[in-house]
Amino acid sequence: KIKSIIVYCKFQYETDMISKFLRDNNITAKGYHSGLPAKDRIRIQESFCSNKIRVVVATVAFGMGLDKGDVGAVIHFSVPGSLEEYVQEIGRAGRDGRLSYCHLFYEADTYLKLRSLSHSDGVDEYAVGKFLTHVFSSETKQHEKICSLVIESASHKFDMKEEVMQTILTHLELGEVQYLRMLPQINVCCTLNFHKSSPNTLAARNIIVASILKKSHVKQGLHVFDIPAVASSIGVATTDVLAEIQILKMKGEVTYEMKDPAFCYTILEVPKEICSLSSHLTKWLAEIETCKVRKLDIMSSAAVAAINVSNTSELSSGVTQTQSLQSRILDYFNGDENCDIPSKTTQNCSFLRADIKVFLQSNRQAKFTPRAIARIMHGVGSPAFPNSVWSKTHFWGRYMSVDFSVIMEAAQTELLNCVDRNAALAT
Repeated sequence: KIKSIIVYCKFQYETDMISKFLRDNNITAKGYHSGLPAKDRIRIQESFCSNKIRVVVATVAFGMGLDKGDVGAVIHFSVPGSLEEYVQEIGRAGRDGRLSYCHLFYEADTYLKLRSLSHSDGVDEYAVGKFLTHVFSSETKQHEKICSLVIESASHKFDMKEEVMQTILTHLELGEVQYLRMLPQINVCCTLNFHKSSPNTLAARNIIVASILKKSHVKQGLHVFDIPAVASSIGVATTDVLAEIQILKMKGEVTYEMKDPAFCYTILEVPKEICSLSSHLTKWLAEIETCKVRKLDIMSSAAVAAINVSNTSELSSGVTQTQSLQSRILDYFNGDENCDIPSKTTQNCSFLRADIKVFLQSNRQAKFTPRAIARIMHGVGSPAFPNSVWSKTHFWGRYMSVDFSVIMEAAQTELLNCVDRNAALAT
């Protein structure tokens, strides 16, 4: 009997579903993913390490720094994102030197879904250019001014995930040229309510309160202001403003609420050419996207090859699959990355452009980009085109098996045709 088992899943809902299934069958199991509170994650990991839980069903969030030598099996409920990920995760089994087992469930549809999701972080040069123009706007160029970018509104405006915006900002800080310096992320909008002393009385003896009164607008007796704006106006850090407000709260002078999480930064150097920088960043991000897709393709190809060899060999399927996977892994880490993209990913479809045309005609009110259309056709949401809204369309995920770039090219053509038709009608 295997004492401890880790089951790896790609989606949080799968960890809950599988752990419940195991518990319903009298197997002590817990789901583990980044959506759980930190204290719950710590408790689950400690229970697993002390053998109070036999099975942990987890996303990749589990296992980093895991100090447990007697894990007897690692099961992948779906294909990992890369051979690096696969090797790292199966490496958590058998550390005590005993026989351990690794099992991978492979399903072509899941692979296609993961391949589609690999494009969820992709961005276009136009969007990157708009983002950079905002970051380096005339309002941000003042020396030592603390600038902020409210995450939710910016994410929707530029159709970029929070992680992508953070990646770009980090590159602007740590790249060849240091264009900006990142500051601690905070909630930038503060609503302040004065209780004891009058605002003017406090302002007379407190420079931060005086600045708050100058920079705030009063709404229903409450002072609403932007923390970076207040900090910049008197040359202090945002943390100083927050600390002073907290002190006033402890004295009973004020109560306050914070909202709008934002990236904060100061500009060190303004790019000479935004277009050139946006082109460079877009190319760099595209290489990351392509690499992510290719790594998944290589992992999938290795899994499919192991399945196929077991179907043709007279030896035990477990032996032949292990040999096949080991061979692929060794070749990969020795520098031979050749792989065939599984045949289920197609490079063309006769109905694609016709469906895109119908989709555009049915959604004239939306401002699409080729990438946004390709995501919808792949069943992948984005900040400006969320799942909750666009999954209701008839075309959601219809072309998941068609290569993403092929859909983008077709969408580009149809969008240009729309412009031409509209121009012809206007004349």
